[in-house]
Amino acid sequence: MKKESAVKRIDDAIARGAPKSAIEQLASLSPIEYGQRRKEEAKKLGVTVATLDREVASLRTKQKSADNFLPHWSVEPWPEAVDGAALLTDLAQQCTRYVVLPEHAAPALALWILHTWVFECFDITPYLSITSPTKRCGKTVLMTLLYWLGCRGKKTDSMSKAAIYRSAENEKPTLVLDEVSWVLDLKDDRQGILCGGFERNGYVEVCEGEGADITTRRFSTYCPKAFGLIGKLTATLTDRSICIPLDRKRRTDKVERLRRRDNDDFARLRQQCLRWAQDNAAALAQAPPMTLDGLNDRALDFWEPLLTIADRVEGEWPKLARSVALELSGDGEGGRDGDDIRVELLKDIRAAFGNDEAMRSIDLVAKLIADPERPWADWKHGRALTQKQLGGLLSPFGICSETVSIPGLNDAKGYKRANFEEAWTVYCPGQNTSSADFSISKRRSVGMPMKSTQPDDFRSVAEASGDGSKNGNLSYSHAGFDTSTLRKPKSGPHQSTSATVELPSSDPGDIPSALRRCAHCGKPGAEPWDLNGRRVHLHPGCQHAWADNQERAAPTTERKAAKGTTTWPLDGPAFPEFWGGARACGS
Repeated sequence: MKKESAVKRIDDAIARGAPKSAIEQLASLSPIEYGQRRKEEAKKLGVTVATLDREVASLRTKQKSADNFLPHWSVEPWPEAVDGAALLTDLAQQCTRYVVLPEHAAPALALWILHTWVFECFDITPYLSITSPTKRCGKTVLMTLLYWLGCRGKKTDSMSKAAIYRSAENEKPTLVLDEVSWVLDLKDDRQGILCGGFERNGYVEVCEGEGADITTRRFSTYCPKAFGLIGKLTATLTDRSICIPLDRKRRTDKVERLRRRDNDDFARLRQQCLRWAQDNAAALAQAPPMTLDGLNDRALDFWEPLLTIADRVEGEWPKLARSVALELSGDGEGGRDGDDIRVELLKDIRAAFGNDEAMRSIDLVAKLIADPERPWADWKHGRALTQKQLGGLLSPFGICSETVSIPGLNDAKGYKRANFEEAWTVYCPGQNTSSADFSISKRRSVGMPMKSTQPDDFRSVAEASGDGSKNGNLSYSHAGFDTSTLRKPKSGPHQSTSATVELPSSDPGDIPSALRRCAHCGKPGAEPWDLNGRRVHLHPGCQHAWADNQERAAPTTERKAAKGTTTWPLDGPAFPEFWGGARACGS
């Protein structure tokens, strides 16, 4: 029976045009069985018998070396047929027995472990990313389980570039890389091996030999890999991984302690995995492509092997596997959170636009940097995102700034909503476009007027200077400056000895009219205007346009019907006041 099964696997491999797989099956035969079939198989493969003998002998040498590399690599198949559903359940229970896992993680881990025994049946092997926010969350315990249960598990603290690709080529191990710092180093040469080794076409090409005998040789980097680390993987590796986030267990969580050694349960599961793999490899290799709504193309690529295994197992696993895939890697809120920074920018711009058809670049940047919890407020070296940097981030999407005309505002460089629609549809599916969803962190940007304690006779003097005609020093339009109270003695025997006057804490002194820049257009020659007690330098023709623009930028603005009683929110956006700080608005 065993001989017939081996012969069938060889014939299947030759039939689907996989000579390497056929040679591997021939190498697994006993010397007598191989001698009986060598001529026939050489003819089917279209090679001489001597060539076939040489290839089989070379492969047997490699397999013998690999089998003896680590003790737990030597596995004999389970003597009886294995129920795949029961096997997956046992694997999941082993994970939950020793580690406190998040919801949906145990089925995903069971499918991933079984896939390591049949990964060569597929074109892609998904990576596994085990992450945690801090230490002592169970990563190392889980990585140890993967080491014992995966096919040829290999746990290492350091591997050179040559060691990685030679191991992947000759041993086809399951690499378990726990807290390995170079995994996060984008400048490390080994990053290329990791980024390409998730697919069958991943290779490294190196030179071998010396002098005139130098030749090039390709090594496959294709093998399963699991990463364990605090924080997150690089964006590229995260995009190739199934992510399992771990947290520290609570006092009420009870799991068994895992000893760092092999045991009978692990040995039994390895035998059962090998037997199931041998019995089902041919069917898995011929399985049709998968489709699943809710997964993007990359996510579907690396979930396809696991879904194919679940379908082969049958029972409750096909439905369960799809549910887990959507939860861990779907496009919804519960899915992947490793979006490229440019995609995050598109999402924030969509929220910032609200229902507007166009926005000036300066206004869009102001909205983006208003939230200190988003990356734009300290984009580079602690400095906020600039209009030029915004354009650079959007250029890969084919989105460029252009001159926009907005009623009440001067024409300026900006962006039109229509230019974003296609990118939003592709990269931000399902996002609500309502401007109400743009919930920025409100910061107190306007100094609260302090209650006056001055006598009435002095208050009339202070109010007289409130329109800017008496004192050019006083200007309250900048929301970022707090007010301070200065106590100033009055002269004369009948006057109060002290009074309070509200002045900006960063008073620049007397500002010449030629240097007063308009808060709307940025040009000099502006006059101070009083808007509900706030000083704003504006040209006469810019007053209403500036007010309308700020009302759009701050939806919470309440405009009273009575003339000259505009009310501005204390937590609204900050606007430049002093001529030195007004450049940011006018430039």
